[in-house]
Amino acid sequence: MPGRPASTIPRSPPRVQHFGTQDLPPERRFAEWSRRFSRLLGYAGLAPSGDGAFEQTLTQVDLGAIRFLRLQGSAIYSRARGGELQDAALRPVQLLMQLGQGATMLTQGREARIGQGDMVLLDAREDFRLMTEPATDLLAVGFPEALVARWLPFAQDVVALRLARGTGWASTLSVYLRSLTAGLLERIESPFEEEIVGEHILSMLCFALAQHGFPMSVGNGVSERDRMLHARMCGWIRDNYSNPDINATKLARQFNVSVRHVHKVFAEAGRGSTFHDVLKHERLEAAVRMLRTARVSRTFIAQIAERCGFSDPAYFGLVFRKAYGCSPGTFLRRGGEAIKAPPAPIASKNKG
Repeated sequence: MPGRPASTIPRSPPRVQHFGTQDLPPERRFAEWSRRFSRLLGYAGLAPSGDGAFEQTLTQVDLGAIRFLRLQGSAIYSRARGGELQDAALRPVQLLMQLGQGATMLTQGREARIGQGDMVLLDAREDFRLMTEPATDLLAVGFPEALVARWLPFAQDVVALRLARGTGWASTLSVYLRSLTAGLLERIESPFEEEIVGEHILSMLCFALAQHGFPMSVGNGVSERDRMLHARMCGWIRDNYSNPDINATKLARQFNVSVRHVHKVFAEAGRGSTFHDVLKHERLEAAVRMLRTARVSRTFIAQIAERCGFSDPAYFGLVFRKAYGCSPGTFLRRGGEAIKAPPAPIASKNKG
């Protein structure tokens, strides 16, 4: 794949956070941990399993819109009602990988018993119960709806389906996920690289599901040439979203095709998404990343709007509110937590 120039927008590395119970008195560990992480991990109704002092560590890595969580320690029983999780709106689809000896998940009337290296999909918007034994060692990867829509439009059909690590593509994906340490993810430097990691995971997941009889979500009669052109166009948008003057005409000139063909490629290879849908999505994703570090970098909202390609801060506020359910200022005050998830950049009737 040809290299792409790095974005000229200064950006912070992915956020890596480590938490643990080791500094708490043993008698307070369970209560404090449950209180602090009930919404993130589904600890409504959590209870420690086994004997001895409760111990737990959590490593959280935010890689753009994708979140990695590694939970290790005492065995647990966790229960959450649909939509209660902090990530339910922004990252509804969670891929769980069991790194320890055993876990059982119950959701939507289905039960999945997963052993070491096995994986299972969870819809965070639905009720679920999770039990680990004899200890906890789980990796959870949360994906935004926009990314899932491109790869797994049938995600609801595969919730709680066990993917065994020793079989075909599931084995390859298991090895890949094990290699994604917090230190490795922290060194990723560009939005393009962030998205590539998500594409890698979901593409291997699609292959693994295909081996279980589920259809691949790519193809649909689109030529290989147009699929590759669509990917290159999206990469160009990703690298140039900060320019307020880019449009479909400039994109057509960049790739030596007609404006009509640009719209055709996005409508077919992009499953109905338009150039404007993708451009708006990239700008909003960049705005979210900048707003989450604005207090540290002391960046004003108007500056963020300009750096994301919005020439009018008022229009930026309008678009942001429509996508996330709150103004950029409210999003900043809420510590980078949206009221609702942005819609997937697909199925727009306006082809600009």
